[in-house]
Amino acid sequence: MSVKYSEVDNCNDLDFVNENYYLMAWGMGDAINAVLFLESMSPVSYKILCPPRNFAAIKYVLENFVDGKRKCEEVIVYPLQKEYPIPQEDILMSNRGFGPTSIYNAHELGKLKVMHFPPALWHNVQGLERTGIHQKIIQYESDRKSLDEKICILFPERGDSYQLEDNFWNDIVQKFKEKGYIVYVNRTNKKDVYLNEKDLEGTINLEKLEIEDLMEFVCKHKNLVAVGQRSGIFDILKYFECRKIIFYTDIEDPKMEDTSRALFEWCHLTEDIYTKNNIELKLSKYDPKVLDLIIP
Repeated sequence: MSVKYSEVDNCNDLDFVNENYYLMAWGMGDAINAVLFLESMSPVSYKILCPPRNFAAIKYVLENFVDGKRKCEEVIVYPLQKEYPIPQEDILMSNRGFGPTSIYNAHELGKLKVMHFPPALWHNVQGLERTGIHQKIIQYESDRKSLDEKICILFPERGDSYQLEDNFWNDIVQKFKEKGYIVYVNRTNKKDVYLNEKDLEGTINLEKLEIEDLMEFVCKHKNLVAVGQRSGIFDILKYFECRKIIFYTDIEDPKMEDTSRALFEWCHLTEDIYTKNNIELKLSKYDPKVLDLIIP
């Protein structure tokens, strides 16, 4: 089944009572995991409501990792805003006991729903092998491998635009260049989310603004290392063979707006059964000398 993509100016005319709507308004990683879960486990078809920042990732997953029997009927994009598109008290979400175990009768509850779950635990409930999704992700990558050059991509950003100092990244750039890597810095140009994207000396700006273009670039390189703060991009990268080095900001900093965004206990991927070639480092215990051991 093909998916319809549309936009609305507001949500006033959407029928949340009689239609099976899910809201994906949080981070990109949350949206990716929720789509994979719904495609695997929802007993009926469903519709997605999302802001513009999550649309590309949702479409990418549906178009590339799910076969022609997609359960999603439509993805509707509402205008960017800080608050939810309808009053929060009218949404079923985890703080009211709604979660993955509710999936079997969720379509009968007559409300807009948020399928939220700790990123570290999604693998326990997604069932990607049963539906062939995991196998399709593996095939997606294997079909694209072609280049041998040594590549590093830095992902310095996270969703609240919290930044580590340039010196932190400069040390990493230097270490990779000493080992013969070409170093890129991922760019998004999403001014509504990432306010101060990095320009680092000795690097190349990787302006693959669509997630599909970025993933094509990642998958065709046989010797690639992705390095970054924990963010939603790693919820896609975890499936691929490339080395991932992820930093968790378990430090106190008054400039950090959301201290829970990258909590290791909530967000780590090491125990995820789908994760490949992954190294996770807490900043409070990080020693730059470890790079000599973990850079291939």
